[in-house]
Amino acid sequence: MNFKELVQGFTGEEVEVMTSGDLIVGTLISVNKASLLMKIPPIMYGPPGDVALIPLRSIEFIRILTD
Repeated sequence: MNFKELVQGFTGEEVEVMTSGDLIVGTLISVNKASLLMKIPPIMYGPPGDVALIPLRSIEFIRILTD
């Protein structure tokens, strides 16, 4: 099992994704061979939309949030 297969198993779960300069919290929508797609809350004074596309190579770690 590789990293992408592991993360795909958590599709639909709330996750925290750490990149080199940011911590992004949202719901994991999908994972493909190069990126991760998350539904995130709107960002004040940020770009419109509620989806974040994060390249896999920029991810430092992913934390799966559970109750």
